[in-house]
Amino acid sequence: MELLKLENVKFAYKDTAVIDDFNLSVEEGSFTTLLGSSGCGKTTILRLISGFLNVQEGFVKINGEIQNGILPNKRKVGMVFQDYALFPHLTVEQNLFYGLNLKKPSKEQKALDKQIVKTTAKNLDIDSLMNRFPSELSGGQQQRVALGRALVLEPKILLMDEPLSSLDTNLRLKVREELKEIQQRLKITTVYVTHDREEAFSLSDKIAVMNKGKIVQYDTPENLYFEPNSRFCAEFSGASNFILQDGKTFLVRPDWFAITGNGSVNGRIISSSFLGSRIEYKVQTENQILTVDSSSINRKIEIGENLCLEILRKVEV
Repeated sequence: MELLKLENVKFAYKDTAVIDDFNLSVEEGSFTTLLGSSGCGKTTILRLISGFLNVQEGFVKINGEIQNGILPNKRKVGMVFQDYALFPHLTVEQNLFYGLNLKKPSKEQKALDKQIVKTTAKNLDIDSLMNRFPSELSGGQQQRVALGRALVLEPKILLMDEPLSSLDTNLRLKVREELKEIQQRLKITTVYVTHDREEAFSLSDKIAVMNKGKIVQYDTPENLYFEPNSRFCAEFSGASNFILQDGKTFLVRPDWFAITGNGSVNGRIISSSFLGSRIEYKVQTENQILTVDSSSINRKIEIGENLCLEILRKVEV
Protein backbone atom coordinates (compact mmCIF):
# COMPACT_ATOMS: atom_id res chain seq x y z
CA MET A 1 0.00 0.00 0.00
CA GLU A 2 1.27 3.47 -0.88
CA LEU A 3 2.08 5.45 2.26
CA LEU A 4 4.03 8.45 0.96
CA LYS A 5 3.50 10.29 -2.31
CA LEU A 6 5.15 13.40 -3.73
CA GLU A 7 3.32 14.87 -6.72
CA ASN A 8 4.84 17.47 -9.06
CA VAL A 9 6.80 19.03 -6.20
CA LYS A 10 8.84 22.15 -6.92
CA PHE A 11 11.07 24.12 -4.59
CA ALA A 12 13.53 26.98 -5.11
CA TYR A 13 15.88 28.91 -2.85
CA LYS A 14 15.29 32.52 -3.93
CA ASP A 15 15.61 32.32 -7.73
CA THR A 16 17.51 29.02 -7.85
CA ALA A 17 15.40 25.94 -8.60
CA VAL A 18 16.46 23.00 -6.42
CA ILE A 19 13.56 20.57 -6.91
CA ASP A 20 11.72 20.53 -10.23
CA ASP A 21 8.54 18.52 -10.94
CA PHE A 22 9.53 15.80 -8.46
CA ASN A 23 7.38 12.66 -8.21
CA LEU A 24 7.88 9.76 -5.81
CA SER A 25 5.70 6.95 -4.46
CA VAL A 26 6.82 4.95 -1.40
CA GLU A 27 5.17 1.71 -0.28
CA GLU A 28 4.35 1.10 3.37
CA GLY A 29 7.07 -0.88 5.17
CA SER A 30 9.64 -0.36 2.41
CA PHE A 31 13.17 1.04 2.51
CA THR A 32 13.63 3.71 -0.18
CA THR A 33 16.90 5.52 -0.81
CA LEU A 34 17.51 8.85 -2.52
CA LEU A 35 20.89 8.41 -4.20
CA GLY A 36 22.83 11.22 -5.83
CA SER A 37 25.81 13.53 -5.65
CA SER A 38 26.04 16.56 -3.37
CA GLY A 39 23.73 19.38 -4.42
CA CYS A 40 21.21 17.23 -6.32
CA GLY A 41 18.40 17.98 -3.86
CA LYS A 42 18.31 14.82 -1.70
CA THR A 43 18.27 16.53 1.69
CA THR A 44 15.83 19.18 0.46
CA ILE A 45 13.37 16.38 -0.35
CA LEU A 46 13.69 15.01 3.20
CA ARG A 47 13.07 18.47 4.62
CA LEU A 48 9.99 18.89 2.43
CA ILE A 49 8.61 15.51 3.56
CA SER A 50 9.28 16.31 7.23
CA GLY A 51 7.76 19.80 7.00
CA PHE A 52 10.95 21.70 7.83
CA LEU A 53 10.44 23.32 4.42
CA ASN A 54 7.16 24.24 2.73
CA VAL A 55 6.33 22.84 -0.70
CA GLN A 56 6.04 25.76 -3.14
CA GLU A 57 4.23 23.80 -5.85
CA GLY A 58 2.79 20.29 -5.85
CA PHE A 59 1.87 18.08 -2.91
CA VAL A 60 3.34 15.83 -0.24
CA LYS A 61 0.82 13.23 0.87
CA ILE A 62 1.03 10.78 3.79
CA ASN A 63 -1.71 8.14 3.78
CA GLY A 64 -3.45 10.22 1.12
CA GLU A 65 -3.54 13.33 3.32
CA ILE A 66 -1.88 16.46 1.94
CA GLN A 67 0.72 17.87 4.33
CA ASN A 68 0.54 21.66 4.73
CA GLY A 69 2.62 23.97 6.86
CA ILE A 70 5.87 23.54 8.75
CA LEU A 71 6.23 20.47 10.98
CA PRO A 72 2.68 19.16 10.45
CA ASN A 73 2.25 16.22 12.82
CA LYS A 74 5.39 15.24 14.68
CA ARG A 75 4.20 11.65 15.07
CA LYS A 76 3.85 11.19 11.31
CA VAL A 77 7.53 11.65 10.57
CA GLY A 78 10.70 10.91 12.52
CA MET A 79 14.08 12.16 11.36
CA VAL A 80 17.66 11.05 12.03
CA PHE A 81 20.20 13.73 11.11
CA GLN A 82 23.70 13.33 9.70
CA ASP A 83 25.38 14.44 12.94
CA TYR A 84 22.74 12.64 15.11
CA ALA A 85 21.97 15.96 16.93
CA LEU A 86 22.03 14.30 20.37
CA PHE A 87 21.91 16.66 23.34
CA PRO A 88 25.33 16.30 25.03
CA HIS A 89 24.06 17.36 28.47
CA LEU A 90 21.28 14.75 28.49
CA THR A 91 21.59 11.04 29.21
CA VAL A 92 20.54 8.43 26.67
CA GLU A 93 17.22 8.04 28.48
CA GLN A 94 16.64 11.80 28.54
CA ASN A 95 17.49 12.05 24.85
CA LEU A 96 14.94 9.33 24.06
CA PHE A 97 12.24 11.07 26.10
CA TYR A 98 12.97 14.53 24.69
CA GLY A 99 10.49 14.53 21.77
CA LEU A 100 7.81 12.83 23.86
CA ASN A 101 7.97 15.53 26.55
CA LEU A 102 7.57 18.49 24.18
CA LYS A 103 3.77 18.35 24.32
CA LYS A 104 3.55 18.06 28.14
CA PRO A 105 1.83 14.66 28.13
CA SER A 106 -0.83 13.63 30.63
CA LYS A 107 -0.12 11.22 33.48
CA GLU A 108 -1.62 8.37 31.47
CA GLN A 109 0.39 9.28 28.37
CA LYS A 110 3.59 9.48 30.41
CA ALA A 111 3.08 5.87 31.50
CA LEU A 112 2.59 4.81 27.86
CA ASP A 113 5.63 6.82 26.77
CA LYS A 114 7.76 5.17 29.44
CA GLN A 115 6.87 1.75 28.05
CA ILE A 116 7.56 2.90 24.49
CA VAL A 117 11.04 4.14 25.48
CA LYS A 118 11.76 0.91 27.35
CA THR A 119 10.69 -1.27 24.41
CA THR A 120 12.57 0.86 21.86
CA ALA A 121 15.77 0.81 23.91
CA LYS A 122 15.56 -2.98 24.18
CA ASN A 123 14.91 -3.38 20.45
CA LEU A 124 17.99 -1.27 19.67
CA ASP A 125 20.16 -2.95 22.34
CA ILE A 126 20.81 0.32 24.17
CA ASP A 127 18.81 -0.48 27.32
CA SER A 128 22.05 -0.92 29.28
CA LEU A 129 23.24 2.57 28.24
CA MET A 130 20.35 4.63 29.55
CA ASN A 131 22.38 6.53 32.18
CA ARG A 132 25.30 7.36 29.90
CA PHE A 133 25.91 10.66 28.13
CA PRO A 134 26.56 10.87 24.36
CA SER A 135 30.27 11.52 24.93
CA GLU A 136 30.51 8.13 26.67
CA LEU A 137 29.12 6.24 23.65
CA SER A 138 30.77 4.80 20.56
CA GLY A 139 29.76 6.06 17.12
CA GLY A 140 27.54 3.05 16.56
CA GLN A 141 25.84 3.49 19.94
CA GLN A 142 25.21 7.17 19.22
CA GLN A 143 23.65 6.20 15.91
CA ARG A 144 21.26 3.78 17.64
CA VAL A 145 20.29 6.42 20.21
CA ALA A 146 19.53 8.90 17.43
CA LEU A 147 17.46 6.23 15.70
CA GLY A 148 15.69 5.44 18.96
CA ARG A 149 14.82 9.09 19.58
CA ALA A 150 13.02 9.12 16.23
CA LEU A 151 11.34 5.72 16.73
CA VAL A 152 9.83 6.50 20.15
CA LEU A 153 7.56 9.00 18.41
CA GLU A 154 6.12 5.98 16.57
CA PRO A 155 6.27 7.79 13.22
CA LYS A 156 4.64 6.46 10.09
CA ILE A 157 7.78 7.37 8.15
CA LEU A 158 11.41 7.41 9.25
CA LEU A 159 13.70 9.87 7.43
CA MET A 160 17.49 9.41 7.57
CA ASP A 161 19.97 11.95 6.21
CA GLU A 162 23.35 10.22 5.61
CA PRO A 163 23.42 8.91 9.20
CA LEU A 164 26.50 6.72 8.69
CA SER A 165 28.77 9.24 7.00
CA SER A 166 30.74 10.12 10.16
CA LEU A 167 31.60 6.50 11.01
CA ASP A 168 34.83 4.75 10.05
CA THR A 169 34.66 2.04 7.39
CA ASN A 170 34.45 -1.05 9.63
CA LEU A 171 31.91 0.50 12.01
CA ARG A 172 29.90 1.82 9.07
CA LEU A 173 29.52 -1.70 7.66
CA LYS A 174 28.49 -3.09 11.05
CA VAL A 175 25.93 -0.36 11.76
CA ARG A 176 24.59 -0.64 8.20
CA GLU A 177 23.82 -4.32 8.79
CA GLU A 178 22.17 -3.49 12.12
CA LEU A 179 20.09 -0.74 10.54
CA LYS A 180 18.75 -3.04 7.84
CA GLU A 181 17.91 -5.74 10.40
CA ILE A 182 16.08 -3.22 12.60
CA GLN A 183 14.12 -1.77 9.68
CA GLN A 184 13.03 -5.19 8.44
CA ARG A 185 12.08 -6.35 11.95
CA LEU A 186 10.07 -3.23 12.81
CA LYS A 187 8.73 -2.87 9.23
CA ILE A 188 8.93 0.91 9.45
CA THR A 189 8.68 2.85 6.19
CA THR A 190 12.07 4.48 5.66
CA VAL A 191 13.35 7.15 3.28
CA TYR A 192 17.14 7.31 3.36
CA VAL A 193 19.59 9.76 1.80
CA THR A 194 23.13 8.88 0.72
CA HIS A 195 25.70 9.49 -2.02
CA ASP A 196 27.25 6.06 -1.37
CA ARG A 197 26.18 3.52 -4.00
CA GLU A 198 27.17 0.44 -2.00
CA GLU A 199 25.26 1.70 1.01
CA ALA A 200 22.16 2.34 -1.10
CA PHE A 201 22.32 -1.06 -2.79
CA SER A 202 22.78 -3.02 0.43
CA LEU A 203 19.94 -1.31 2.33
CA SER A 204 17.23 -0.52 -0.19
CA ASP A 205 14.15 -2.11 -1.62
CA LYS A 206 14.04 0.68 -4.20
CA ILE A 207 16.45 3.48 -5.13
CA ALA A 208 15.65 6.87 -6.62
CA VAL A 209 18.71 8.10 -8.53
CA MET A 210 18.61 11.91 -8.51
CA ASN A 211 20.20 14.53 -10.73
CA LYS A 212 19.56 18.28 -10.67
CA GLY A 213 16.44 18.05 -8.54
CA LYS A 214 14.77 15.23 -10.45
CA ILE A 215 14.55 11.45 -10.30
CA VAL A 216 16.21 9.97 -13.38
CA GLN A 217 15.49 6.34 -12.47
CA TYR A 218 13.43 4.80 -9.67
CA ASP A 219 13.99 1.08 -9.49
CA THR A 220 15.25 -1.92 -7.55
CA PRO A 221 19.01 -2.22 -6.96
CA GLU A 222 19.11 -5.20 -9.32
CA ASN A 223 17.44 -3.32 -12.17
CA LEU A 224 19.65 -0.28 -11.65
CA TYR A 225 22.72 -2.46 -12.00
CA PHE A 226 21.58 -4.68 -14.86
CA GLU A 227 19.17 -2.36 -16.71
CA PRO A 228 20.12 1.31 -16.18
CA ASN A 229 18.03 3.63 -18.36
CA SER A 230 20.85 6.07 -19.18
CA ARG A 231 24.59 6.49 -19.15
CA PHE A 232 24.26 8.69 -16.06
CA CYS A 233 22.47 5.93 -14.13
CA ALA A 234 24.89 3.31 -15.43
CA GLU A 235 27.86 5.24 -14.05
CA PHE A 236 26.12 5.96 -10.77
CA SER A 237 25.09 2.36 -10.18
CA GLY A 238 28.43 0.60 -10.67
CA ALA A 239 31.79 0.38 -12.41
CA SER A 240 31.16 0.85 -16.13
CA ASN A 241 32.70 0.35 -19.53
CA PHE A 242 31.07 1.96 -22.56
CA ILE A 243 31.68 0.31 -25.91
CA LEU A 244 30.65 1.70 -29.28
CA GLN A 245 29.28 -0.93 -31.68
CA ASP A 246 27.33 -0.33 -34.90
CA GLY A 247 26.82 3.31 -34.02
CA LYS A 248 25.31 2.47 -30.60
CA THR A 249 26.75 2.81 -27.09
CA PHE A 250 26.59 -0.22 -24.81
CA LEU A 251 27.27 -0.60 -21.10
CA VAL A 252 29.48 -3.57 -20.19
CA ARG A 253 30.19 -4.05 -16.48
CA PRO A 254 33.71 -5.28 -15.57
CA ASP A 255 32.31 -8.72 -14.65
CA TRP A 256 30.40 -9.06 -17.93
CA PHE A 257 33.53 -10.19 -19.79
CA ALA A 258 35.06 -13.65 -20.23
CA ILE A 259 38.42 -14.69 -21.68
CA THR A 260 37.91 -16.90 -24.71
CA GLY A 261 39.80 -17.74 -27.84
CA ASN A 262 37.14 -16.27 -30.09
CA GLY A 263 36.00 -13.09 -28.30
CA SER A 264 35.28 -9.85 -30.11
CA VAL A 265 37.54 -7.60 -27.99
CA ASN A 266 41.33 -7.89 -28.12
CA GLY A 267 43.54 -6.12 -25.62
CA ARG A 268 46.62 -6.13 -23.42
CA ILE A 269 46.80 -6.03 -19.62
CA ILE A 270 48.42 -2.73 -18.57
CA SER A 271 47.77 -2.79 -14.80
CA SER A 272 46.13 -4.74 -12.00
CA SER A 273 44.77 -3.83 -8.57
CA PHE A 274 44.33 -6.35 -5.77
CA LEU A 275 41.06 -5.55 -3.97
CA GLY A 276 40.83 -8.49 -1.58
CA SER A 277 38.01 -10.61 -2.94
CA ARG A 278 38.85 -9.77 -6.54
CA ILE A 279 41.49 -8.34 -8.84
CA GLU A 280 40.66 -5.45 -11.15
CA TYR A 281 42.53 -5.31 -14.46
CA LYS A 282 42.95 -2.45 -16.90
CA VAL A 283 42.95 -3.68 -20.48
CA GLN A 284 44.20 -1.51 -23.34
CA THR A 285 42.27 -2.17 -26.54
CA GLU A 286 42.78 -0.52 -29.92
CA ASN A 287 40.84 2.59 -28.96
CA GLN A 288 40.09 2.58 -25.21
CA ILE A 289 41.00 1.26 -21.77
CA LEU A 290 38.55 -1.25 -20.24
CA THR A 291 38.11 -2.33 -16.64
CA VAL A 292 37.81 -6.11 -16.31
CA ASP A 293 36.97 -7.91 -13.07
CA SER A 294 38.80 -11.06 -11.95
CA SER A 295 35.44 -12.79 -11.40
CA SER A 296 35.39 -13.26 -15.18
CA ILE A 297 38.94 -14.65 -15.25
CA ASN A 298 39.68 -18.22 -14.15
CA ARG A 299 43.47 -18.00 -14.08
CA LYS A 300 46.22 -15.65 -13.04
CA ILE A 301 47.34 -13.25 -15.76
CA GLU A 302 50.39 -11.03 -15.96
CA ILE A 303 50.95 -7.40 -16.91
CA GLY A 304 51.62 -7.17 -20.65
CA GLU A 305 49.69 -10.34 -21.51
CA ASN A 306 47.40 -10.19 -24.54
CA LEU A 307 43.78 -11.25 -24.07
CA CYS A 308 40.76 -12.02 -26.20
CA LEU A 309 37.60 -10.94 -24.35
CA GLU A 310 34.08 -12.11 -25.01
CA ILE A 311 31.20 -9.84 -24.00
CA LEU A 312 28.74 -11.96 -22.01
CA ARG A 313 26.20 -9.19 -21.47
CA LYS A 314 25.66 -5.65 -22.70
CA VAL A 315 22.97 -3.01 -22.31
CA GLU A 316 22.36 -0.13 -24.70
CA VAL A 317 22.48 3.25 -22.97
